[in-house]
Amino acid sequence: MLDCRRADCTGQAENRAHVKRMYAEHTRCGGFRHGIVTAMVAFAVLLIAPGGVARAATDNPFIAPAFNRTLIEAALEKGRSEGPAPVGVTGIIVPHHLLAADLIARGFHAASRGQYDRIVVMAPDHFREVSGRFGTTLAGFETVFGPVASDAEGVRALAAGSGLVDVREDLAQEHGLVGLMPFVRHFFPGVPVVTLIAGVDTTPAQWREAAGALKPLLGERTLVVQSTDFSHYLRHDEAVLRDQQTLMLLASGDENAVAPLLQPDHLDSKAALYMQMRLQREVYASQPVVIANRNSADYGGDAVVTTSYLAAVYLKDPAEGSKLRYRDVGSVFLGGDVLTGRYLLPVLRDEDARDAIVEAVRAATGGAPVVANLEGVILDEPVAGLDDSAHLMVRDIAVPVLQRLNIVAAGLANNHARDLGEIGFGETMRILRAAGVQPLEHGRAIDIGPVRIVAINYIPGRGNTAALYREPGDSAAVCALDAAPPLVALVHWGEEYVAEAGERERAIARQLADCGVAVVAGAHSHQASSTVEMVPGRETAMVFSLGNFLFDQRGDRASAALLELRTFASGTVAARLVSLPNLFELGSAARATPASN
Repeated sequence: MLDCRRADCTGQAENRAHVKRMYAEHTRCGGFRHGIVTAMVAFAVLLIAPGGVARAATDNPFIAPAFNRTLIEAALEKGRSEGPAPVGVTGIIVPHHLLAADLIARGFHAASRGQYDRIVVMAPDHFREVSGRFGTTLAGFETVFGPVASDAEGVRALAAGSGLVDVREDLAQEHGLVGLMPFVRHFFPGVPVVTLIAGVDTTPAQWREAAGALKPLLGERTLVVQSTDFSHYLRHDEAVLRDQQTLMLLASGDENAVAPLLQPDHLDSKAALYMQMRLQREVYASQPVVIANRNSADYGGDAVVTTSYLAAVYLKDPAEGSKLRYRDVGSVFLGGDVLTGRYLLPVLRDEDARDAIVEAVRAATGGAPVVANLEGVILDEPVAGLDDSAHLMVRDIAVPVLQRLNIVAAGLANNHARDLGEIGFGETMRILRAAGVQPLEHGRAIDIGPVRIVAINYIPGRGNTAALYREPGDSAAVCALDAAPPLVALVHWGEEYVAEAGERERAIARQLADCGVAVVAGAHSHQASSTVEMVPGRETAMVFSLGNFLFDQRGDRASAALLELRTFASGTVAARLVSLPNLFELGSAARATPASN
C-alpha cells in the first residue's frame, strides 16, 4: 500500500524528483494533484535554496515557501491597497499556493483594521488525513514571525459540536493552513486560531453540519478565513470560464449553488466555500467584494496546466468595499434612473443638498466611474408650456451634477429619451458629449475602459419607432456586436414598482447571455433588486433592477442600488450590489436643515 505522506527532501535534485514522485503517488492514493507540477517544482526548489528558512525535514515541499522570510515580506509589501483598509471585515478568501503570496497578503491586509479575538481558518484536506470527515488540531504553528497558538477552547467546542470533526495531533503538513500562518502572525499577533480541514469527499449534508458546529464560535470579533485555490489543471481559457462561473456564484450569495461545481475544476474545496458563504450570510449578513482573480500563468507558468487564484473580502457594509482599490483591478458602477428635473430642481439648486447627494454617492463608489440610465431630455433652457410631468432637465443643473457623480456614460435607450422628439434627443446627445459624458444609444456598444456596454430598450415610449426598441425575442443586434469581453447590457425593461424579474425578463437575459453578455442590469422599475442572480446554465449575472439613482420619488415608492463590476486581466468580471439611500429624500433633508456656521 502506498504511503502518501512519507518522503525525504535532502537536496535540490532529490527534492525535484520527490515532488514529482509525491504527486504521482498522491494521485494513485485518491487525493488531489495539487498545483502545477512543473512550475511548482521549480518554485519549491528555489525557495528551499540557501537563504530561505525552512524546516529541516518536511514531507510536503509546498510548505517550504512559508518559511522563506524574504518571500513573505516581499508579498506583504505588494499586498497593500491604494486606499486605507476597510472596517467591518468578517471574512476573507485567499489562496494557499505561495506562488500567489501577494494575493494572500492582499486579503489579510484588507482585514488588518479589525480587532479579532479568534481567527477560524478553513482549508482542504490535501492528503486525505480525514477522508469523508473534517479535522482540527490543538497544536499551534511555527512561522518566520513567531508562533501562532491554537484556540484550545474553540477547538474543543468545535469537535464536541459535530461528530464529524477529528482532533489531530497536528496539521503541520497541511499547506492549506501552514501557508497562511505567517500572515496570521504578522497582521494579528497573539490572536489564536481554530483550524478546520475538510475532506475532499465530504457531502453537502456534512458541510451543513460542520457549518452548524462552527456557528457558535463566531462573533463580532471573529475573522473567518477560507484558504482555497480555484480552478486546477485546466488550460488558461478553460480556467477563465470556470473562474467566471465561480465569480457569478459568489455574487449571488447562494451557497446551495456550490454543490454542482466541479472539484477541482472550479476549486479545491467546495466544503470550505459552502461554509464560508453560509456563515457569512447567517451570522454576519456580510457580502463579498472580489479583490483579485489571477492564474498561475500570470506568474510565469505555462498556459496548458494551470491553477487559478481568487481573493475576496466579506464586509458588513458593502460601501466599505470602495476603499479596496488596486492597480490591476478595473472598476465601474452601474446605476438606475436619473432625472435631475421636475421636483428635484429646487433640491439641486441648493448647494448643501447637492453636496450631501454627491458625498453619499462617492462614499459608495470611491469616485469610480458610473454609468446610469438618463430618463429624459437635457436642453440649454427650459421650455414654456410643458406640464409638470415632463422629463426635462436643464443643462446648467444637470451637467455639473452628472460630472460630480463621475457619470461617464448615460443610457438613452429608454421610453423618455425622445419625449421632445428628435430635436430634443439630438440636443441631449450634444450636451452630454460636450460635458464628457458618452451617450448610450439603443443597440450600440461603447468602450468605457474596464467593460463594453450596450444599452437596449424593451419598452416603447413617446417618439420611439420600432427601430428604437426590441421585442423580447430579438437578440440579433447584440449577437452581431463586435465587442471584446466583458460585455455588459444595460436594459430598460420590466414592470414599474416591482423588484423581481418576470419570465419575460428572464427569457431576455438567457438570450443575451447566449450572445456573450457577462452582466445584465436593468432599469425602469424604480424599485431596486436585493440580489444578483445567476442566469441558469450560463456564466452571466443578472440584476433585474437598480431602481432609482437620482430621481424625484420618495422611499415609499422607490429604492436604489449600485452594481459594481470589477474586472481582471484575464477578462473575468465580478459583480456586487451596493445599496444607496434615497437621494431625493437625502437632498431634501439637507436643504431643509442647512449646516450651521
